[in-house]
Amino acid sequence: MLRTKVNPAGTRLVSALRYRRVPAAVDWLGTTFGFEKDRVVTGDDGGVLYANLTFGGHMIMVLPVGESDLAQYFKQPYEVGGVETQICYIVVDDADAHCRKAKAAGASMVLDISDDEHGGRGYACRDLDGHIWSFGTYDPWEIQAVAGAGRRRGLAMAAVLSSVAVAAVIVGWMLPRPAVQADAQMQFAATAARERHEKASAQASFLATELSQERGAKDAAERISHDTQEQLARDQGAKSSAETSARQLEEQLAAARRANETILQKAREATAQIVTDKAARQTAERAASDIAKELPRERDARQRAERFAREAVEQLGREQRAKDEAERAATQAREQLAQAQAQADRAAVEPQQQPKQEPLD
Repeated sequence: MLRTKVNPAGTRLVSALRYRRVPAAVDWLGTTFGFEKDRVVTGDDGGVLYANLTFGGHMIMVLPVGESDLAQYFKQPYEVGGVETQICYIVVDDADAHCRKAKAAGASMVLDISDDEHGGRGYACRDLDGHIWSFGTYDPWEIQAVAGAGRRRGLAMAAVLSSVAVAAVIVGWMLPRPAVQADAQMQFAATAARERHEKASAQASFLATELSQERGAKDAAERISHDTQEQLARDQGAKSSAETSARQLEEQLAAARRANETILQKAREATAQIVTDKAARQTAERAASDIAKELPRERDARQRAERFAREAVEQLGREQRAKDEAERAATQAREQLAQAQAQADRAAVEPQQQPKQEPLD
């Protein structure tokens, strides 16, 4: 992605933060804090390598963890108990609205929204990788601009008064020194000294006020540091408890998943059995229907077969009787034929046994 903005403020200080998942960090920082994409560099596979994000005149670089020659010198907050060595502070116009948006996006609050000792209002929170961010309405640039202008005006006035005094002395050296002129010169020198004293007093008062503010800021920073350490200790304890709870929940989730898998497997087996039983029932119903349709035909065929069997038995009986009669008739015929043959044989023998009768004369 090409650069979408220029640097209107001309600043050169850019914070670099590292994240485990750069694409997710880019989206989260934009949704939660309002950062805008200035440049997103992708690899050949389309994955995000790093990105530059802007917030008004501020810029940060979002980089991956571990991909740098300086990686051995870096630790992420989650690797060292949530401790940070530097914190990004960004000036916003409405800290309350910004805090509400961050809470809605799930940012973990370190210091909730409150007033500070400088007349501003702000809060601090963690991002998704544990980095601490601070947002507030207090603008150090405006304070420095006012203080710088006061210092410049004081120095300019002192320079003018000094120049006037030096000029007066030089002129006094060059001109005659009557008594009246000497009195005027002394009066002018006294006035200049009084003005320098008043200016020095004003400068001292301003420095004392600024020193008091710095001490207040230091005390506030020490209190914030103390509160942060206590919060980190509480967060560490909460983190340990959360990790223990997370492990227990993971174990319960794994057991629930195994139970669900068993239930699903049994459900799949039951479904398959139901499908099989349904198919078998449909097959049996079709077979029963076919049998019911075939049964009358089978009954008719059986009845016809029974009739045919009876008729065949009757026919067989008749044929058996006819056979018996035929056999008896054949036996009688053979007997008659044998008798006739025997008679014929006797008849053939008897003429030969009778004596021959002589013919009568």
